[in-house]
Amino acid sequence: MIQRNISKAKLFINQSVARVRDVSLSRVFIDSIRETSILSKNEQSKSPAWVLFAREALRNPRTIGTGWASSTRLARTIANSVPLDDDALIVELGGGTGIVTVALLERGIKPENLISIEQSASLADYLRQRCPKIRVIQGDALHLSDLLGEDVHRVKAIVSGLPFRSLPDIVKHGIIKQIDNILPKDGSLVQFTYDLSGRAYIFTKHFKYISHKMVWGNLPPARVDIYHPKS
Repeated sequence: MIQRNISKAKLFINQSVARVRDVSLSRVFIDSIRETSILSKNEQSKSPAWVLFAREALRNPRTIGTGWASSTRLARTIANSVPLDDDALIVELGGGTGIVTVALLERGIKPENLISIEQSASLADYLRQRCPKIRVIQGDALHLSDLLGEDVHRVKAIVSGLPFRSLPDIVKHGIIKQIDNILPKDGSLVQFTYDLSGRAYIFTKHFKYISHKMVWGNLPPARVDIYHPKS
């Protein structure tokens, strides 16, 4: 049964990639993306979320990792995997257009206890407007400790959608080391990925695998893994 689902997922992913390729070659699509790149900062903030996301996906495909934004179903699955704690600080790596951010707030995470790290300037600006009560930091997760400053000691959980499979080895290992140094022994790492195999060796070297959930309804299907720091 599991093998059959994985086969279906692979077929679904291949079809999704083909659709992304077809869309990206569309003249209307390309023209709309190019148009947003020459708009003023204020005008860009008014652009639809999908336009901003698509433009970043075309500009930095390795850091985005997919041509499609996360679905609401995936976002809620991720948010429900984060433990609730009134005093805990939750850090989101790769806030994007705020789909997961909003789900975290709807789950009950207090805005003052949520920090979103986003490398893209345009996406960070968009996220600040969509979720004005949270703290949004534009920066690279490779320097997570420095970005968080004194708040680094309050972190209880880290939510990550970073595409580790497409990042250079030196970058992915650097980010994992940052996460490992920041999370307390009772902390949690929630990582979602489009690799459905569960062969996340880079994480299991540093963290203890706890559980996972499959989100077949996402495009493409996704896997949400939960890890705890090793004692």
